[in-house]
Amino acid sequence: MAPACPTCGLVFARAPGQWLGSWFLNVCVTQMVVVLILIVGVGVTWPDPPVPALAVAAGLAAIGVPLAFFPWSRTIWTAIDLVMTPLGFDEGVAPGFELELEAGHRDDEGGDGRDGHGRAA
Repeated sequence: MAPACPTCGLVFARAPGQWLGSWFLNVCVTQMVVVLILIVGVGVTWPDPPVPALAVAAGLAAIGVPLAFFPWSRTIWTAIDLVMTPLGFDEGVAPGFELELEAGHRDDEGGDGRDGHGRAA
């Protein structure tokens, strides 16, 4: 993951230890997948579940899911962190940062030079 957003300059690691939240999110998703594999596997094959096969499937999920979900857990945690702790003026990004509208869309917004939200474009 890049250290900062290339568009607005937001530094993703805003505080020391911030990535513990993404780690926690990753662990929770992994646990849900492993438990789901075990419940569905036992439920479908009841009364004689294949314990070794279910153990291998759950073990592979316990190793593979955290590796595959890691980039998304960091991205989702960054969004959660922004909701819990909005940007401040000292973070190098204006709190009201918005992407500029493309030139072709400005005329479609009513032609009055506004951006569709009542602000001057």
